[in-house]
Amino acid sequence: MHALSGMHGGMRRDGMGVDGSMPGRGPGDVMRAGGLAVALAAYGLFGAPAPAGIGWVEVAVAGGLACALGVVRPLCVGSGLMLIAPSARLHEVVGTAAFLYLLWVPLLGAAFAGAAPEDVFRDIVPLGFLFLPVLLAPAGPLAGRLLPVGLAGVGLLFALRWWWPAVDIGSVGRTVMAEGDLYLLNSPAVLFTAVWLPLEGVARLFRRPRPGWAVLAVAGSALLAAAGAVAAAALAGAVHRAAVLIAVATVVSRILVLGRRVPLVLAAVALAAGGVAAVLQDTILGTAAQIAWKTETYGLNERASEAAIVAGHIGSSPASLVFGAGWGALVRNPAVGEMWVSYTHSFATYMLLKTGIAGALAALAYLLSLVPPLVALMKREPTLAFGLLPPLAIGLFAHTSFKYLCFGLILSIVTTRTAQYRDSGA
Repeated sequence: MHALSGMHGGMRRDGMGVDGSMPGRGPGDVMRAGGLAVALAAYGLFGAPAPAGIGWVEVAVAGGLACALGVVRPLCVGSGLMLIAPSARLHEVVGTAAFLYLLWVPLLGAAFAGAAPEDVFRDIVPLGFLFLPVLLAPAGPLAGRLLPVGLAGVGLLFALRWWWPAVDIGSVGRTVMAEGDLYLLNSPAVLFTAVWLPLEGVARLFRRPRPGWAVLAVAGSALLAAAGAVAAAALAGAVHRAAVLIAVATVVSRILVLGRRVPLVLAAVALAAGGVAAVLQDTILGTAAQIAWKTETYGLNERASEAAIVAGHIGSSPASLVFGAGWGALVRNPAVGEMWVSYTHSFATYMLLKTGIAGALAALAYLLSLVPPLVALMKREPTLAFGLLPPLAIGLFAHTSFKYLCFGLILSIVTTRTAQYRDSGA
């Protein structure tokens, strides 16, 4: 304990301030925020949610993240010293224990099974993304404020890149538009942008503007809503059923909650939304018809069959049941035409396949440890929390996006923002 309390230039060895708080503004905070900005810019402008390999873009993103993480914090987590850090939060302790188990035990299983190194690598890197909330927690107040805005920027850039160069708004609601080679719309950041930016725009309308700023406030809200609409239209054009439905439900629910105290503003928002809906009636009805057709044609995309295959794999022996097949294990997945792949479409089946019941319980404990900061975020910044919930839900229960960098960054918003609450004494 005493060793962890050693201080160097106002910083403890666990990466936090001398009083257990986040590092304050200074060269370190600027460097972390700068590294994060570089990573997000390279990712949004040139990257992909699931890149085919390692190129200069991935190197730039990794370098930016390395600057954002620093050295002390990853060493404390990797060595296990975070487990006894004096002021470590619950998710940091549980996350460190879960990370160390999930890293080494399934890796040992991969070695025994003779898994291909490239397949192991494709599992280990996403594991690091998943535990970014533990590593990025002391990133500093500047980086903490940058992360939500930067991730929304990534989502907007992904959507714009999907639209470019053949912008074809008229096809939304008329046909299922192609995903594109990079599958940019699979990124949780796109759904985050489609939900959070319009909600933030509407939320500003419910706040009393400063004298003389009413017109600018309305213009800013309209700009945010338009940026979110770019992402939402892309998801509708490619008919991402779950994303579109959960986005609409979340936005409507939050607006109704906001409008309870200011019914006149709610009426104005409803009138504006009704006007937009009237203009885009054919597009909206066409999108609903496309969603219904896709559901009737594809159902749940063989998710039940996928779960059955995983159950058969882990049930083949007691060791597989407890410890899984290890990182790098492949499964013949009916959800992708019986191809041998290294993923499934839900976090639970993926963890059970790779890490067994023991690993799945470790991952569950980690996710549960993130619930208290998520509740704190819901109380302090409910609009931001509402923006985070849809991509988190889709990633955990309906898609492979739990393996993406942007999913880990979305989780990190929860921990970096709530760390600031503790610093402010809230």
